[in-house]
Amino acid sequence: MPYKYVYKGGKYEFERLKPTKPVKDVSIIIPTYNEEKNIGKLIDAVHKNLNPLKLDYEIVIIDDNSRDKTPAIIDSYAKKSNVVALHRIGLKGVFSAIRDGAKVARGDVIVLLDADFSHPPEKIPELLKYIKDYDIVSGSRFIKGSKIIAPFSRKYATILLNKALRIILGLWPHDLTGVFHAIKKDKFELIQFKYPAVWGEFDMELFHEAIKKGFSIKEIPFTYDYRKEGESKSENLLKYGWLYLKRALQIRFFR
Repeated sequence: MPYKYVYKGGKYEFERLKPTKPVKDVSIIIPTYNEEKNIGKLIDAVHKNLNPLKLDYEIVIIDDNSRDKTPAIIDSYAKKSNVVALHRIGLKGVFSAIRDGAKVARGDVIVLLDADFSHPPEKIPELLKYIKDYDIVSGSRFIKGSKIIAPFSRKYATILLNKALRIILGLWPHDLTGVFHAIKKDKFELIQFKYPAVWGEFDMELFHEAIKKGFSIKEIPFTYDYRKEGESKSENLLKYGWLYLKRALQIRFFR
């Protein structure tokens, strides 16, 4: 039965949240909003890549009240497979969706995955291969073996932005905005986020706090393929860049 996140007694609460199985190996967390063209194919792709690993896994999809067929699609998968459909009414945002997904997740490890195929599902087994020896395994678009397939302006704006963010924050990971990670859940729960987030700018704070706490981190290369279906949630590059730079300064000097 799908889960819902509803407004009750002046706060949002989980409804019908009664796990029927013990802790799993892995929880794949996917936030969605109007992803009817992608989400079914993505769920199938995750199954295709994880089934051979013989892991006990679940796919947790957090939908922010999509206006297309996304809610119906994820409900149909939740009825017949190891998919948890979490419907949030009155809430929006990738960061809060991921945090709510982590609350629901029963896996020892959580994997953060975008719904638009910009994070390739075929890389998930490699993330999980190394998570036994590290606290965070992060997909990177900026190390040897990686690639960005995107319009010219977006590609080079992303490269320059990440270089600037690394300089401001003084952090060694190369990709501070990718949000494609496998993380041990107990480690994720130790990170106290100070700032709210609109897009993926929380990723900088995640790395900042993880390094400060001494978490072990490994980067692996992946090919980032700009979405082909649906609409991007961050089209305004100037607004996007300013938001990230401002957040980097806040974390560096006021965290």
